[in-house]
Amino acid sequence: MPRWPFGDIGPCEVVYNYGEAAAVNLSPFLGTVALRLTDSMVDVQEEAYGDSAVDSVFSGIACELDCPLTRQEYDELVLFVPGTSLQSECLTFSAFMGCGLYDDAVEVVIKPMCDGVPDINNLNWIQIFKAAPYRDFELTFDRSGQRVMMVKFKCFIDLTSGMGGRVFRMGIPTSEI
Repeated sequence: MPRWPFGDIGPCEVVYNYGEAAAVNLSPFLGTVALRLTDSMVDVQEEAYGDSAVDSVFSGIACELDCPLTRQEYDELVLFVPGTSLQSECLTFSAFMGCGLYDDAVEVVIKPMCDGVPDINNLNWIQIFKAAPYRDFELTFDRSGQRVMMVKFKCFIDLTSGMGGRVFRMGIPTSEI
Protein backbone atom coordinates (compact mmCIF):
# COMPACT_ATOMS: atom_id res chain seq x y z
CA MET A 1 0.00 0.00 0.00
CA PRO A 2 1.48 3.39 -0.96
CA ARG A 3 2.34 5.97 1.68
CA TRP A 4 4.58 8.99 2.11
CA PRO A 5 8.18 8.02 2.97
CA PHE A 6 7.85 10.19 6.09
CA GLY A 7 4.51 8.65 7.12
CA ASP A 8 0.90 9.63 6.63
CA ILE A 9 0.14 10.99 10.11
CA GLY A 10 2.17 12.01 13.11
CA PRO A 11 4.37 14.56 14.83
CA CYS A 12 7.85 15.67 13.91
CA GLU A 13 11.05 17.11 15.26
CA VAL A 14 12.36 20.30 13.66
CA VAL A 15 16.09 20.99 13.88
CA TYR A 16 17.13 24.60 13.30
CA ASN A 17 20.72 25.13 12.07
CA TYR A 18 21.00 21.41 11.35
CA GLY A 19 24.51 19.95 11.20
CA GLU A 20 26.08 22.78 13.18
CA ALA A 21 27.30 22.84 16.78
CA ALA A 22 24.65 25.50 17.49
CA ALA A 23 21.77 23.33 16.23
CA VAL A 24 18.51 23.78 18.13
CA ASN A 25 15.69 21.25 18.44
CA LEU A 26 12.53 23.36 18.28
CA SER A 27 10.23 20.80 19.97
CA PRO A 28 7.79 20.57 21.71
CA PHE A 29 4.95 21.68 19.47
CA LEU A 30 1.22 21.96 20.00
CA GLY A 31 -0.66 22.05 16.74
CA THR A 32 0.35 21.55 13.16
CA VAL A 33 3.89 22.03 11.90
CA ALA A 34 3.27 23.07 8.30
CA LEU A 35 5.62 23.40 5.33
CA ARG A 36 3.89 25.36 2.56
CA LEU A 37 5.07 25.88 -1.00
CA THR A 38 3.00 28.04 -3.31
CA ASP A 39 3.78 28.66 -6.96
CA SER A 40 3.40 32.25 -8.14
CA MET A 41 1.97 32.82 -11.58
CA VAL A 42 1.28 35.80 -13.80
CA ASP A 43 -1.71 35.59 -16.09
CA VAL A 44 -1.39 36.23 -19.81
CA GLN A 45 -4.41 38.10 -21.12
CA GLU A 46 -5.85 39.21 -24.43
CA GLU A 47 -8.03 42.25 -24.88
CA ALA A 48 -10.83 40.25 -26.49
CA TYR A 49 -11.25 38.16 -23.29
CA GLY A 50 -11.06 40.93 -20.70
CA ASP A 51 -9.71 39.79 -17.32
CA SER A 52 -9.87 36.10 -18.26
CA ALA A 53 -6.53 34.32 -18.46
CA VAL A 54 -5.58 32.73 -21.77
CA ASP A 55 -2.37 31.34 -20.21
CA SER A 56 -0.27 31.70 -17.08
CA VAL A 57 3.48 31.89 -16.63
CA PHE A 58 5.32 30.67 -13.53
CA SER A 59 6.98 33.62 -11.84
CA GLY A 60 8.53 32.09 -8.72
CA ILE A 61 7.56 30.42 -5.47
CA ALA A 62 6.76 31.28 -1.89
CA CYS A 63 7.80 28.77 0.77
CA GLU A 64 7.23 28.98 4.53
CA LEU A 65 7.42 26.75 7.57
CA ASP A 66 5.12 27.24 10.58
CA CYS A 67 6.20 25.93 13.99
CA PRO A 68 3.65 26.24 16.84
CA LEU A 69 6.01 26.20 19.82
CA THR A 70 4.84 25.48 23.33
CA ARG A 71 6.55 25.34 26.71
CA GLN A 72 9.98 26.55 25.51
CA GLU A 73 12.48 28.07 27.90
CA TYR A 74 13.50 31.69 27.30
CA ASP A 75 17.13 30.70 26.76
CA GLU A 76 15.99 28.41 23.92
CA LEU A 77 13.77 31.02 22.26
CA VAL A 78 16.49 33.66 22.16
CA LEU A 79 18.63 31.32 20.02
CA PHE A 80 16.33 31.48 17.00
CA VAL A 81 13.60 34.11 17.47
CA PRO A 82 14.83 37.33 15.83
CA GLY A 83 14.66 40.59 17.74
CA THR A 84 14.80 38.94 21.16
CA SER A 85 17.30 39.25 23.95
CA LEU A 86 17.61 37.64 27.34
CA GLN A 87 18.54 39.98 30.17
CA SER A 88 18.12 39.33 33.88
CA GLU A 89 16.04 36.21 33.15
CA CYS A 90 13.57 38.28 31.07
CA LEU A 91 12.91 37.78 27.35
CA THR A 92 12.64 41.13 25.58
CA PHE A 93 11.14 41.61 22.11
CA SER A 94 12.48 44.55 20.13
CA ALA A 95 11.36 46.29 16.97
CA PHE A 96 13.77 46.26 14.06
CA MET A 97 13.64 47.05 10.34
CA GLY A 98 15.80 47.23 7.27
CA CYS A 99 17.53 43.93 8.05
CA GLY A 100 17.83 41.28 5.35
CA LEU A 101 16.83 37.73 6.23
CA TYR A 102 18.95 35.68 3.82
CA ASP A 103 22.28 36.24 5.58
CA ASP A 104 20.82 34.75 8.76
CA ALA A 105 19.08 31.85 6.99
CA VAL A 106 20.25 28.37 8.00
CA GLU A 107 19.47 24.75 7.18
CA VAL A 108 16.34 23.34 8.83
CA VAL A 109 15.52 19.62 8.89
CA ILE A 110 12.14 18.07 9.65
CA LYS A 111 12.24 14.50 11.00
CA PRO A 112 9.05 12.47 11.41
CA MET A 113 8.56 10.87 14.82
CA CYS A 114 7.17 7.53 15.95
CA ASP A 115 6.43 6.89 19.62
CA GLY A 116 8.23 10.12 20.59
CA VAL A 117 11.44 9.17 18.78
CA PRO A 118 12.73 10.95 15.63
CA ASP A 119 13.14 8.74 12.57
CA ILE A 120 16.82 7.88 12.04
CA ASN A 121 16.35 7.21 8.31
CA ASN A 122 17.59 10.36 6.57
CA LEU A 123 15.66 9.40 3.42
CA ASN A 124 12.47 10.17 5.39
CA TRP A 125 13.58 13.67 6.43
CA ILE A 126 12.77 16.97 4.77
CA GLN A 127 15.73 19.31 4.30
CA ILE A 128 15.12 23.04 3.89
CA PHE A 129 18.32 24.54 2.52
CA LYS A 130 17.93 28.13 3.75
CA ALA A 131 15.28 29.30 6.22
CA ALA A 132 15.12 32.38 8.42
CA PRO A 133 12.71 32.76 11.34
CA TYR A 134 10.37 35.68 11.84
CA ARG A 135 7.77 36.50 14.47
CA ASP A 136 4.04 36.21 13.88
CA PHE A 137 2.20 35.19 17.03
CA GLU A 138 -0.32 36.16 19.62
CA LEU A 139 -0.24 34.83 23.15
CA THR A 140 -3.71 34.04 24.45
CA PHE A 141 -4.87 33.80 28.03
CA ASP A 142 -8.09 31.98 28.83
CA ARG A 143 -9.39 29.17 31.02
CA SER A 144 -8.96 26.30 28.59
CA GLY A 145 -6.47 27.03 25.81
CA GLN A 146 -2.79 26.19 26.02
CA ARG A 147 -0.47 28.98 24.96
CA VAL A 148 1.43 28.56 21.71
CA MET A 149 4.05 30.84 20.16
CA MET A 150 3.99 30.54 16.39
CA VAL A 151 7.41 31.01 14.86
CA LYS A 152 7.44 31.12 11.09
CA PHE A 153 10.31 30.59 8.73
CA LYS A 154 10.72 32.19 5.34
CA CYS A 155 12.41 29.63 3.08
CA PHE A 156 14.78 30.88 0.41
CA ILE A 157 16.41 29.55 -2.70
CA ASP A 158 19.87 28.34 -1.72
CA LEU A 159 22.37 30.54 -3.56
CA THR A 160 25.52 29.35 -1.80
CA SER A 161 25.87 25.56 -1.73
CA GLY A 162 25.54 24.44 -5.32
CA MET A 163 21.79 23.87 -4.81
CA GLY A 164 20.94 26.94 -6.89
CA GLY A 165 17.23 27.28 -7.57
CA ARG A 166 16.28 24.70 -4.96
CA VAL A 167 14.39 25.41 -1.73
CA PHE A 168 13.91 22.03 -0.05
CA ARG A 169 13.99 18.32 -0.74
CA MET A 170 12.25 15.27 0.65
CA GLY A 171 15.00 12.92 1.74
CA ILE A 172 18.69 13.58 2.31
CA PRO A 173 21.15 11.29 0.50
CA THR A 174 23.21 9.24 2.94
CA SER A 175 26.38 10.49 1.25
CA GLU A 176 25.53 14.03 2.50
CA ILE A 177 24.94 13.15 6.17
